[in-house]
Amino acid sequence: MRETNTVANIQAYLLVKGDRYALQKEALDEMVHSLINWGTPVNNKTLMRHIMNQLMAENNAEKQETLRVLLQLVVGYNRNGPGV
Repeated sequence: MRETNTVANIQAYLLVKGDRYALQKEALDEMVHSLINWGTPVNNKTLMRHIMNQLMAENNAEKQETLRVLLQLVVGYNRNGPGV
């Protein structure tokens, strides 16, 4: 499975922001790899669903915050650039 352009653009956005979104980039990379390994299409919809599932299952407040910010980035992203 290939990543969608939107996912690649979000990854690029996170990369140029440096350390500000380092945890979100790491979480996104792990999710993309997981989705690919499961044979699931990698797109905004599957990413949002995966992030929300992880957010509901996570008990660690710091990880929850990382996932919340990542979800905002994925939901808010459009073709013109990030919504955050």
